[in-house]
Amino acid sequence: MTDLIAQVEAMTPEQREGAITVLDAMSRPLQAREIESFLRAGGVPRARAIKLAGELKRWHIIAMMGPEQ
Repeated sequence: MTDLIAQVEAMTPEQREGAITVLDAMSRPLQAREIESFLRAGGVPRARAIKLAGELKRWHIIAMMGPEQ
């Protein structure tokens, strides 16, 4: 793997802006409804998932993993 810093330094300003846009979109914190839907998919009852999602959204979670289906 090449040096990441060297790759970024070699980018044009337009490429850097595009990379930042993609990173920002992919690393945004999940919304409460997204967290709730992941919890529901994992078998958490709706009422409990809503309460948990309300609390977990404060943690600025960017990804959730669960059991394989």
